[in-house]
Amino acid sequence: MTAHRAVQLRWDIRSVAVHDLGNDPVIMTYPGIRITRHESGHVVSEVWLPVGERSTYTDDEALIAALHSAWRWTRTTRQ
Repeated sequence: MTAHRAVQLRWDIRSVAVHDLGNDPVIMTYPGIRITRHESGHVVSEVWLPVGERSTYTDDEALIAALHSAWRWTRTTRQ
């Protein structure tokens, strides 16, 4: 059986509900990239990486590593 593997990259905004010091609800949003792995049409994993306007070297390296890993995953030996 051959499994079809695909990777999807998507700009994504994550929202988190927190309370401030006065216990008032606050919604914080974070931009990022979602990397979704699909196998035979089913989602098998998702990774979300934050992307800011002032990304660091470490942020860039994490994104490159995640993209490389996802690409290699699509190229694994098929049975």
